[in-house]
Amino acid sequence: MKKLLAPILIGALLLTGLGASAAFPATKVTVVSAPKINSYATVGTKVTATLAKFSIKASKVALEWLYNGKVVPKSTATSFVIKAAQSTGTLQLRETATVGTTKKVLVSNKINIGQLFVVTKPTLAYTDGTNSTLALTPGTVLPAPVSVTNSWVRDGATLLVTPASLTRQLQVADRGSVMAARSVFKAPTGYADLTVNGSNLTITSTSRVYEQLWSDEFNGAAGATVDPANWVGQDGDGIAFENRGWGNNERQWYRFENATTDGSGVLNILATRTGASSTACYYGPCEFYSSKLVTKDKVGFTYGRLEARIKGAPGNGTWGAFWTLGSNIDLKGWPLCGELDVIELIGRDPKAILGYSHGPVTWGGGRGNTIQATEDWANNYHTFAIDWLPDQLTWYMDGVKFGTVSKTDRDWVFDKEQYMILNLAMGGNLGGEIDANLNQSTMKVDYVRFSSINGIGTVTRY
Repeated sequence: MKKLLAPILIGALLLTGLGASAAFPATKVTVVSAPKINSYATVGTKVTATLAKFSIKASKVALEWLYNGKVVPKSTATSFVIKAAQSTGTLQLRETATVGTTKKVLVSNKINIGQLFVVTKPTLAYTDGTNSTLALTPGTVLPAPVSVTNSWVRDGATLLVTPASLTRQLQVADRGSVMAARSVFKAPTGYADLTVNGSNLTITSTSRVYEQLWSDEFNGAAGATVDPANWVGQDGDGIAFENRGWGNNERQWYRFENATTDGSGVLNILATRTGASSTACYYGPCEFYSSKLVTKDKVGFTYGRLEARIKGAPGNGTWGAFWTLGSNIDLKGWPLCGELDVIELIGRDPKAILGYSHGPVTWGGGRGNTIQATEDWANNYHTFAIDWLPDQLTWYMDGVKFGTVSKTDRDWVFDKEQYMILNLAMGGNLGGEIDANLNQSTMKVDYVRFSSINGIGTVTRY
């Protein structure tokens, strides 16, 4: 019996051991840290890798360097020198590690070769509880840049701030806008310059309060010309003003008497063929008489709201406008004096609403916007306005905003006084071909008004 027990006992122990081994799972392998390479590099840089770490030491490691996502042949070392042919693109390290019976494939961070590495983005924050002043904290990059320029961005437009400042007292134009900080880094040799935008900050909105400072309601008698205390006519075809065809190949001869009040508070600017051919224009017998009124040397305006209620002149070839020019035009000339087109109404496109600014960068192209109204603007009166603030222009039709231009570069020449203009041109570069059957057309103006905006805006009388 004793001889039989030993084999049985040993067999039982072996079976028990096998059962115990199957009950315990294999050790789980976890990644302690992924592989990592330099944060930035350029041609000639030796990029060195820090390999991944696991909960169990790897028994075997294979490395591959990836340029633009593709394996670089024979690149199996822990370092990699960037060649001239790799001056642009991306670089990563792929590590394949054998840990016990497990194989792990990991990829490092990615370098954009020749690009600065962003450490922190620029930020904006209020300086105190009144939310009236913002502070800009510049962004930082590696390697150290040659220089950094910081700027304020409002509704996507980089503002022109001279000199640049890291604090900003919030302006009327800032209220209700989306502000952000921007840092522009000039990079050292081998790296590309970089622009970094910070997160958006929506500025608390406040109401714009308008105080009327000046107006002309055109309350003269029927057939009377306009108030000479406010307006003067610029007559002719432009030659007398060294501006033949008024700079636009226009076809009319302006006469002061073609702008008259109707006795019920409306100014009529009449463009007519009647009698025009008896006057010689720069191109031959004139095609139309019309009128152009200006407040030059009578009344000047600096900042504020310019507003007019107008019924446009119908017909192909008409070109009615309410606009301004810099009062320094005789000294600076156009476009250095600046031009603000509160509204232009072109007869060949009778639903188009044009609002633009013109300066020494944009010249005749201008900046602003054109929208399409829901009806022909010659059918009814509409109110057109521009809010002119120290670093922003905003256009409105019937109280609805349709365009904005911010002070972003030297095209902004609108820090000085401007004078108002009301005119009805015919043909020209923008007016286009005149309908041969159109004998006359009238632009009607109910009023012209000027108001300050939250206390900003002045009137100068001469």
